[in-house]
Amino acid sequence: MIATTPLLAALGALSSIAAAQQCSGHTAKCPGGTDGVSQTYLQCDSWSHQYVSTSCPAGQVCFANPTAPNTVMCAPPGSGTVPDQGRCTGNTAKCASAGTSGQYYQCESWAGLYVRASCPAGLRCFNGTTAGTVYCL
Repeated sequence: MIATTPLLAALGALSSIAAAQQCSGHTAKCPGGTDGVSQTYLQCDSWSHQYVSTSCPAGQVCFANPTAPNTVMCAPPGSGTVPDQGRCTGNTAKCASAGTSGQYYQCESWAGLYVRASCPAGLRCFNGTTAGTVYCL
């Protein structure tokens, strides 16, 4: 006689693991829900309704997309959007601290939010004469 109780328990555990990984549509998420760490992200395969691991381009990591829930974006480490800098459009930028550091914020136009950027080593950021422009000296 075959003992079915352990087998049924194992099948139940496997089905609950699979259910936790099910998805729908074109959703995506960073592994573990952590931004700026993983070079991969989980993309929903709409045919199988399971998440599959997908790689960001070389040198980039996964960030949750702040303007489209359940989607992700890949960007250089430490460059995620900076929502407290407000919304933006186009190719605009602004210095984090004009004349004192090389840090500035560049508009990520598809997201409509700023990302962190830096002048080349040893240069400082200055706001340009045209609104939304910066230069490094």
